[in-house]
Amino acid sequence: MRATVLDVVRDVIEQHAPDERQLVDDLAGLDYGVVVRRMRRASSGGRSDPLGFGLDAIAAVVTPLVLMVVDEACRAAVTDGTGRLMNRAATALGRLRPSARRPAAPPEVPHLDARQLAIVRRRVREEAVRRGFSDADGLADSVVARLALAGTEEPRDDQPGEPGDGGGRQEDGAVR
Repeated sequence: MRATVLDVVRDVIEQHAPDERQLVDDLAGLDYGVVVRRMRRASSGGRSDPLGFGLDAIAAVVTPLVLMVVDEACRAAVTDGTGRLMNRAATALGRLRPSARRPAAPPEVPHLDARQLAIVRRRVREEAVRRGFSDADGLADSVVARLALAGTEEPRDDQPGEPGDGGGRQEDGAVR
């Protein structure tokens, strides 16, 4: 089972900012696409758009930093692997979906090569220093170590209980 972006963030936060665990748990219950868009907007100094628990008040915490860098790295790896055309097509198709769709889940972490991991390390360190985090090198090393581990995990099969996967429980409670 391959780790998701939030799994990586949760593990790093557990080590470096355990008091932010609840924030990561709260993020896990929200639409991932909305979380990323709002964090980007807040990080870029754009219009305030809190997630419902005051993102403005948590601007200096570790969770947004780690989430944004890991998300960027995963998106870049997928784009490198599938090409920009496929990414644009998926974005265009996503806009056509009805608004009453299921909340987006966090993406799984793809395998990142040494060059990509070095870029992630540099970005985490730069952002941590910029935000005044005292252990920027330790945080960067933890993120890279967790991403490297995530890249060795097997991809997930269809999630049990989703329509059309043949898994999960039937109405009578029996497991398929």
